[in-house]
Amino acid sequence: MAAYLIIEGYSNKPFRLAVSEVMTIVIALHQSRYRDFKAYYIHFVFLCLSNEFPE
Repeated sequence: MAAYLIIEGYSNKPFRLAVSEVMTIVIALHQSRYRDFKAYYIHFVFLCLSNEFPE
């Protein structure tokens, strides 16, 4: 538990997505008609792209 404490605003938890996966999601967001990231992630990434990003 202590290994995951937030210190000075930063988290020690390992990332679950690679940088390239995050960039793919962000680029697809900018090419879509969604206006905010939360709605885009819930309605498109989580439902349609979950097979592309297994973790």
